[in-house]
Amino acid sequence: MNRSIHTGFGFHVTILICAVLAVYYPILENDFLYFWDDQLVVINRYTEGGLNFNNLWSILTEFYGGQYSPVNQCMYLLIYTLSGYNPLVFHLASLLLHAGCVCLAYITLRRIFDLTNRMKEENASGIAFVTALLFAVHPMNVEAVAWVSASKIVVYAFFYLAATLTWLLYLKKQNTLYYILTLLLFVLSFGGKEQAVSFPVWLLLFGWLLGYSLKERRLWLRIIPFFLLAVVFGAVTMLSQATGGGGVLSDAPAYPLWQRLVLGSYSFVEYLVKFTMPFNLLYIYPFPMVIGEPLPSWMLLYPALVFTVTAALWKYVTKMPVAASLLFFLIHIALVLHLIPLSRFAVIADRYIYLACIGLSFIVAYYGVRFMSARKKTVQKTAIGCFAFAALSLGVYSNLRCRDWKDTDSIKSEIRELLEKRDDYPVLEGREKDGSDAVEENPESAGKENID
Repeated sequence: MNRSIHTGFGFHVTILICAVLAVYYPILENDFLYFWDDQLVVINRYTEGGLNFNNLWSILTEFYGGQYSPVNQCMYLLIYTLSGYNPLVFHLASLLLHAGCVCLAYITLRRIFDLTNRMKEENASGIAFVTALLFAVHPMNVEAVAWVSASKIVVYAFFYLAATLTWLLYLKKQNTLYYILTLLLFVLSFGGKEQAVSFPVWLLLFGWLLGYSLKERRLWLRIIPFFLLAVVFGAVTMLSQATGGGGVLSDAPAYPLWQRLVLGSYSFVEYLVKFTMPFNLLYIYPFPMVIGEPLPSWMLLYPALVFTVTAALWKYVTKMPVAASLLFFLIHIALVLHLIPLSRFAVIADRYIYLACIGLSFIVAYYGVRFMSARKKTVQKTAIGCFAFAALSLGVYSNLRCRDWKDTDSIKSEIRELLEKRDDYPVLEGREKDGSDAVEENPESAGKENID
């Protein structure tokens, strides 16, 4: 690794960790969100089952609530074993995982710059730092970190990024141990959340970034085992969702394919817009129509918008680094664009952009750092000032959003107002914060608000 890549490493990591702590410290005072999944996902028989073979076997082999996330559930079990249902410790785990993801993103980007011939940059360290900083403080990531039940996102992302780093080490040192470690981390990532199945596709993009040809037999031989695992993981995901009454393998009604294509275009545009202008974010974004209802005519504007903008900007979006960044974003958001009828209760969700956010942050960082490194002092100072103001604004808004997730009451009123407008969504009216009796009497109904 050249000397420039080492420049400022310790300082950058320190700033990134401090930024995460400054933004997210309010969640350490937050409670569980009863009747918003925590009473089902976190407080359950697996968590209380104890560290014994039978309970661990159940966690590894059973589907629960239409989901399969044994690694995340094992984390809950370990925390409960050490501290009981202490929300501070559960939130602390999410905060530390987010800090870990931010650091891994930074380290991985620095190593990619060091190895690739497609993106040689003098300011590689600065670009990696700014990307990681935007990832650290972006308001759309608050939901994944501040909501205990959404910890699946940060768990999967942590092992996913760690697997990317060990894959880099494998390619550089050709040590089989790193290859095996990457496979293991991929398995652990899927054990956090099913979105990890995108990993082998990311490895293909990764190989191209490092200068490999996609026709190269050696590259495919290395990645095929990951694709085989992804196929198995995809089957497990569909089976788990079917047990909850949703997904491809169930008899649940689904939007027809042409409507899903329109919904996918809508979701794709909305994620891009909300990343660019992350204000007035909501806890749930209902579908614009119920299954079986006509598609609102205004929705047809979104496929046309995607096609028109892509065609108009084609020569820009196909150039580096925009092409690689957008492909990274698309790879990691594709599974939640409704092209496949999975069990989703919201057309978009802030937490689903968590890992994909790195790709968009990289575009901003790449061009931002160029302006901040301009020879003209006026341009340089203006760019630095604009970035500092933007980063501070994002951090402050994220900090305020962390407080919104304090407890059930802090979000119940807005959620109820949104849900009551839709008769196809459950209404929270009449449920009090302490609803343990209701959960015990009918545990299945407690998960009806599950939007994961």
